[in-house]
Amino acid sequence: MKNEFVHLGANFYFRSLNVFNMKARTTILLAFLIFTASRSFAQMVQNVLDGRTFAIERSVNGKVDSKETLVFDKGMMDPLDCHQWGFTAATCQAKQSGQMATFRVVCKSEKEGTMAWQGKVTGEVIEGSVVWSKEGQDAINYTFTGKEVKAVK
Repeated sequence: MKNEFVHLGANFYFRSLNVFNMKARTTILLAFLIFTASRSFAQMVQNVLDGRTFAIERSVNGKVDSKETLVFDKGMMDPLDCHQWGFTAATCQAKQSGQMATFRVVCKSEKEGTMAWQGKVTGEVIEGSVVWSKEGQDAINYTFTGKEVKAVK
């Protein structure tokens, strides 16, 4: 009887270890799958335009007003030539639809207001509009067009 009790106790103990190990393995596997899926989704959303740079011309009423370089990286768009007015990189909402990517970005400057960009990229061509709003003055409505600048390797 004593040996049967020890045997049954050991059997229960080892079975409970197997259940624990199975639960632990399942939890670890589930956590890994969630982590991997969330990283893949984040990369898919952020990387639509990442790594691309465009040289554009901004126009007002059909006349070229200025030139600009737009850099897309890490889910952000950076209007390099607007740094002189305090505008910096901002989060880029972009999505791919077939061969075309569309995007929206709002860049802010403490002193110069906001620049709300929206556009589309088809192949190496970019086009869209930007509205520069600043308190105390009328908004300036631009259109822009440009081409992708390939990095020299």
